[in-house]
Amino acid sequence: MRILNFEDDVYKANDIKKALDDRCGVTDVTQVDNVEEGLELLIQEKEAGNPFDLIITDMHYPMRKGEEGDFDAGEKLLGILKERGIDTKVIICSSLNIKIREAYGCIWYSRISDWEMELLELMNQLKK
Repeated sequence: MRILNFEDDVYKANDIKKALDDRCGVTDVTQVDNVEEGLELLIQEKEAGNPFDLIITDMHYPMRKGEEGDFDAGEKLLGILKERGIDTKVIICSSLNIKIREAYGCIWYSRISDWEMELLELMNQLKK
């Protein structure tokens, strides 16, 4: 399974990558820190015949390299994917405890939540 992780916080990106490796056995994780770069990579890999199977995204990060973080970037990403007909499943992994209907799943990334177990459960559902 190939995963594209939209995350601008290096520590959180590493936590997600470690959880995917340790708990889910997924090692092919690519991290991007803005929407523009991630969309380019998503389309490029699909056209090359090597598409990503899943997107994991935060909610707050830049739309473009060098810009300030956008509090709605994750929701905007979902809209762009729908608009462009990209049907890759999306898991939201955010420090905001939110639910977004258009996402495959929403994980509350917090020290007081068992976010790693939630990620494992969603990954197991995807593999079925």
